[in-house]
Amino acid sequence: MFKFNFDVEDDTEQSTNVNHTTQNQGPTSLQAVVPDAFTELFLADALNSLPSKISYSPITISLASGGELSLPRRDLFDARFQLISQNPDDPDALEQQSTNAQSALHFLDAPSDLVPLVYEGGLKTWECSLDLASYLDGISSQFDVSGKRVLEIGCGTSIPSLYILHQIFSSPPSQNQTHIHLQDYNASVLELVTIPNIILTWYLSEAAETYRKSEEWADPPLELNISESLKDTFHQSLTTYGVHLRFFSGSWDTFDLQTLGGNYNLVLTSETIYRMESLPSLATIMRGACNAEGSKDVDDYLCIVAAKVLYFGVGGGVAEFVRCIRDLDKGGTVETVWEKTQGVERRVMSVKWN
Repeated sequence: MFKFNFDVEDDTEQSTNVNHTTQNQGPTSLQAVVPDAFTELFLADALNSLPSKISYSPITISLASGGELSLPRRDLFDARFQLISQNPDDPDALEQQSTNAQSALHFLDAPSDLVPLVYEGGLKTWECSLDLASYLDGISSQFDVSGKRVLEIGCGTSIPSLYILHQIFSSPPSQNQTHIHLQDYNASVLELVTIPNIILTWYLSEAAETYRKSEEWADPPLELNISESLKDTFHQSLTTYGVHLRFFSGSWDTFDLQTLGGNYNLVLTSETIYRMESLPSLATIMRGACNAEGSKDVDDYLCIVAAKVLYFGVGGGVAEFVRCIRDLDKGGTVETVWEKTQGVERRVMSVKWN
């Protein structure tokens, strides 16, 4: 197991180390773990699994174009309460829960602890995801995401996709059909934070203004009732705004691009290059998602990666990622399009495939 000692909630410039320890017993042993297979999680099922009420807190993003944007995130204590409450009358509920549910409970208490092939950090909002959202804001006048196909790899709390959805839901409805696909290793991350965050982003947008006014009396600040009416209105808004959402879990090695309905115009990932062993799989997915083998012009897609320059104690980082892209079959080039050089160095990079 290794722990990143820097994140959005505790972003001190002095805390830049990663504690890297090995556990050889139990579910965290790499020898005992079989990678989760590629699986689609259906939105309707995820909505039906949510409790009747969820709580959330805002996170503020400094935008490249100036100003700030506040986006909602589900509270982790609320997600933990959901898991514990699934069998409230059973004193042995925790022991009887699935391995995935038990892992989710553990990592909700320690969301910064990463265990390869068990939990990959998706419950935490990492700072480079904010960098990526800010960068998307900076290029929004040159790259209109409406009507595009978007893939966010290793989405976690999905801040970049939340930014995109906020922009769509804050604009007049369009005839354009926008496909946004989100992938995280852990299905529990998608269920507990990714999808709730998307609903919250919609709920606080202009697209839900009429619904909000009709339900305002029922919702205390920073809480949202997940009613059948809300779910129906949310689905209607997705149709009205031409938004198509799909969610996938599992390892990158098993990720099946052939089932996803086509290539992507925008491929995003943040804080996913920390482990050297996973870089070839990540690069392969990104290349395939951009249809690098096809006849599309290089300007027909954007492939954007946000990361820290070095992940101490783990071995991954920008240099290793650039080398992996270069050495991949037919390869590609990596250009830094934004960087922070003070304190913990961070970059946003654009990948172009040969």
